[in-house]
Amino acid sequence: MKFDLHQHDEDAEDLLNLTSMIDVVFTLLAFFIITVRIFGIERDAAVGAARRAESGLAKGDLPDSVLVRILPTKQPAANGGAASPVAIEIGGEQFTDPAAVTRQLGQINLPDVPVIVAGAPTLTIEQVTTVVDAALQSPMKRVSLRQLSSDELR
Repeated sequence: MKFDLHQHDEDAEDLLNLTSMIDVVFTLLAFFIITVRIFGIERDAAVGAARRAESGLAKGDLPDSVLVRILPTKQPAANGGAASPVAIEIGGEQFTDPAAVTRQLGQINLPDVPVIVAGAPTLTIEQVTTVVDAALQSPMKRVSLRQLSSDELR
């Protein structure tokens, strides 16, 4: 029995060697798995932020801070000497009741976003503390206080 060696080599050349192509595919797959960034709901769900995952918010969608402006009004004091009402602004909306601060911050409900209570320099301590207390009763955890500059006053 005699084997023809030349014919066997020609058949081997006709076959496609997939080893190097599979190596390239796995290298590219590993590269994309390592370098891909997960955005949006997938990242939030992986971290365990279920509430943000439901609303579809990513970290870049959240504001840096919530500004609560307190401005004096010209209305007289009510209840015979109690603190006169103040104009409170949150996100462009105006309120006169400090309880509205608690409601508005409760609707925002982002505990990790800082709340900055900025008051006019002419306000009394009572007027400022009532608004700060209302902010502290909300779900917001980080509340700070600062004075409004003359440019920020209307």
